Amino acid sequence: MNRLRTPDACFENLADFPFAANYVDVSDHEGGSLRLAFVDEGPMDGPPVVMIHGNPTWSFMWRKLIPILAANGYRAIAIDLIGMGRSDKPTQMSDYTIARHVAWVREALFEKLQLTDAHFILHDWGGIIGLRAIADHQDRARSVIMSNTGFPVRNPEEPIAKMARKGAAMLRRFQLYIRLRKNWQHWKTLSRITLKDMPAEDVAGFAAPYPDRRYLVGNRQFTQMLPTRNDNPMLVENWHALQKLKRFEKPFQAIYSDKDQVSPKGFHSVRPAIPGTRDYEPIILKGGSHFLLEDVPEAYAREVIAFLENIKGG
Repeated sequence: MNRLRTPDACFENLADFPFAANYVDVSDHEGGSLRLAFVDEGPMDGPPVVMIHGNPTWSFMWRKLIPILAANGYRAIAIDLIGMGRSDKPTQMSDYTIARHVAWVREALFEKLQLTDAHFILHDWGGIIGLRAIADHQDRARSVIMSNTGFPVRNPEEPIAKMARKGAAMLRRFQLYIRLRKNWQHWKTLSRITLKDMPAEDVAGFAAPYPDRRYLVGNRQFTQMLPTRNDNPMLVENWHALQKLKRFEKPFQAIYSDKDQVSPKGFHSVRPAIPGTRDYEPIILKGGSHFLLEDVPEAYAREVIAFLENIKGG
């Protein structure tokens, strides 16, 4: 598998992101390996908190939460999905599937880092990828926080009556737009979605891993994997994972924002199917867009710490 690696110089002097890069090698499923990057801050013997981002972000999105977790005694681990951030970037869109992302995350966290009793914080695509990885390793997870994401499924025993997914017309147009736009400067899209004006240095931080259009393939492919059609293989794969997660009884909290433009009610996809969600009413933060850690980072951090400390106290 051919891949690109963003030069280290691109990550120098990023705003509020002084964190060193750590790496593990994962299989590329074609006989080679890829380097997956992660931030690892706070006490090494502290309870691990794993943060998994979505698209088009990278571990930079957790920059305001990481030091708060570390200061409260947690080991803050924020990974970069393959194709994004400081991780290696395969060069063909066909190199990326959700199943491969799940396998890369599973290998990195559970085989290479050998994490146990880990708390998970999942945003956007990180929700689908993270929950799928957890489904087969429920004994390794201590709790889950899910934010502004959903877990769409399709029962394979039910015939497909209509190929287009209900309400997906806008997303289909978006997919076509990105398919034709090889130089999608997604950091500009992100900055337009946030409700607060994003400082130029933060926009630059989200853009840093992508010095030219060749590095954008993984981000562009995520848009093509959106579940706009009922024959998307992810939907059945998710369904099988959800059947396993129906045994997950550990604490599971939804923290969403009231102005999310993508999945404002995504928590309905896991509540009450996953037992761990039933004792935790969704928390809806006011004033946050889909990228709520840009709009309401302080409020988000307070809820995260309160949830984790409650588990510790319990």
